[in-house]
Amino acid sequence: MPHADRALSRLDPILRLLRGVFAPLTAAGRRRRRDLRRWQKKWSKPDFADAWLGRGVSPEIVAAIEEGWFDAGGWALDIGCGEGEVAAWLAEKGFSVVGVDIAPAAIERARARFGRRPGRLEFFALDICAGPPPKRDYRILIDRGCLHQIPPADVPAYLKNLLEASAADARMLLFVRAFRGGQTPGDPEERRRVTDEVEAALGRGFEMRRAEATDLGAPDGRPDRPSLPGMVFWMIRRPHESEARPRR
Repeated sequence: MPHADRALSRLDPILRLLRGVFAPLTAAGRRRRRDLRRWQKKWSKPDFADAWLGRGVSPEIVAAIEEGWFDAGGWALDIGCGEGEVAAWLAEKGFSVVGVDIAPAAIERARARFGRRPGRLEFFALDICAGPPPKRDYRILIDRGCLHQIPPADVPAYLKNLLEASAADARMLLFVRAFRGGQTPGDPEERRRVTDEVEAALGRGFEMRRAEATDLGAPDGRPDRPSLPGMVFWMIRRPHESEARPRR
């Protein structure tokens, strides 16, 4: 066997290993680039006006503060913040808030609309599946329609990055679509299905405390806006074993 062929033969197992390691990363990278292009294209249109835009602050978010589900003060993370209306509202309520969105065009809109107040209200273009948000030890997490847009293969990365960035006892409000296709909002079978999906996706890192039907559209119930039925989940981050261990 020629020397060059022998060298390639010895390298072949290493090359196979490297292909196995980097192929999934490459596939994930391609998915994320497609998602980035899709959302950037949408948000770059001056007339972009999906039914869920301009919906204000969901009543469950208001209730989470009024009822003490979210602790006063501390850092909050708005995942998939879009134009930033939830993040800005939380900042007005006294929270320090970071809003992240995969589309730079969405972040440009948020900054143009609400500005930037370092230490109080900040917006960043970030793919939550590609890396964690800026480190702030978040105690409040809000996802109002981001998770259900993420390909299932990328959900573990989403969970990993949230766990890395959040405090040990962080609380989360998660909004996902449900009861579509003519299903009656509140239907028990659909409710079980969506709950099981959320539990399978995030149960390793978050404990589910409550689940209810909701509308992901405008909270004021305006008749000129379509209903966007969904579910909202109240969740508490499970502490990592090392976090639960008492300090000496």
